[in-house]
Amino acid sequence: MPTSSSSDSFWIRHLLRRAGFGASPEELTHYLSLGYEGTLDELLSPDKVDDHALTAKLKLQGFDYTNLDDLQRWWLYRMNASKRPLLEKMTLFWHGHFATSDSKVKNPYGMYVQNMLFRKLALGNFHEMLYAVSKDPAMIVWLDNQQNRKGKPNENYAREIMELFTMGIGNYSENDVKEAARAFTGWQAPASAFLFNRNQHDFGTKTFLGETGTFNGEDIVRILVKQEATGRFLARKLCKFFVADEPDEAMVQRIAAVYQSSNFNIKKMLRAIFTDDVFLSNKSYHAKIKSPAEFVVGTLKLLQIEQLDAGIPMAMERMGQSLFKPPNVKGWDGGAAWIATDKMMNRFNFAAKMSTERFNEVLDHTSPLALVEKQGLKNSKEIVNYFLSLMVDDDVPQSTHKRLIAYVASDITGKPVETIPDQKTLDAKLRGLTHLIMTLPSYQLS
Repeated sequence: MPTSSSSDSFWIRHLLRRAGFGASPEELTHYLSLGYEGTLDELLSPDKVDDHALTAKLKLQGFDYTNLDDLQRWWLYRMNASKRPLLEKMTLFWHGHFATSDSKVKNPYGMYVQNMLFRKLALGNFHEMLYAVSKDPAMIVWLDNQQNRKGKPNENYAREIMELFTMGIGNYSENDVKEAARAFTGWQAPASAFLFNRNQHDFGTKTFLGETGTFNGEDIVRILVKQEATGRFLARKLCKFFVADEPDEAMVQRIAAVYQSSNFNIKKMLRAIFTDDVFLSNKSYHAKIKSPAEFVVGTLKLLQIEQLDAGIPMAMERMGQSLFKPPNVKGWDGGAAWIATDKMMNRFNFAAKMSTERFNEVLDHTSPLALVEKQGLKNSKEIVNYFLSLMVDDDVPQSTHKRLIAYVASDITGKPVETIPDQKTLDAKLRGLTHLIMTLPSYQLS
């Protein structure tokens, strides 16, 4: 477990798992050279990081944004290859927060447009984000605002913008829902583009959260973002996503205060989260269960696998997370739901596949023996120590540590050996070792 004297390196690894999807050995070397503050500065300033290489790689892949399978692989490719990991992680956060599913939208390109919107505004101002999402065609279809007309308001979006996107249950009345619905009448998206239909908009006077006026949807957004309840709600969701499945309430209040004092600035909230004493403590370390996206992309990074198998999105779906298809308007439950028995078996199956079929691509495409030689590893203990440090920060019981050493220090029949075996045997051993580590409880945690 971490202590107050834990090294900068330790907390950088912790930060990269939370603010991104972990790191490849090469990426880790880069971030370690920056130190914790330098790493955080780079993560929070994606516009200053050259990511043209990703753009070029994406063009070569030839993804079809009108095809959902391609769209899922496109986003996984971005998560894996981008030099702006926090931008992708925040895009994932917003996808869960403003949960929209192609199962109803039935327009993968519209989902792509929404995803790009999340990425563009990911670290910006929540007021701007909420307003843009309210006009997003996929969201309008998802929450039925196409049917929201003068004289016959549809309350679906009006309810969810308060219950799920801003204040949360208990901070508004049924009359607030009705009045907000009237304000959003005429906000439509024919032909997959936003249109304000004046003929279907209710221009009458409305009273919403204690304010009265001839409000439209933009006014509802303005009123909602300034509510203290909105700051607390968003701060709690961010802390739950980045810090712990059961967030510290005092920390939530501190981050909510930053929301208000910064005029709803997401980047400043994130900086406050990643520099908070709770984040840099035992309360946060390995306190979150990896989502399938984190588990899969983190594994791809560790094994430096760039070409994504077409079956990976389906493997993720079996683990409980299908990108662009959250289960409902609340998004994914997360937490313990990620490690139900059937979900865990699918994690183990994925680990087995990655550690066997693709092991030839580990670490600069070198052979396992070349890796051992490159790291100067002399024996089974050093090999196990290296991989445990790389993959789980050495967070395993001593008994597990000993069993892994005994596993490596034997031939493929289990017979003890005194020296590092031949290349063929070592290759098999390292495949098995990485698979075993990926099935450990600590590997399921970020």
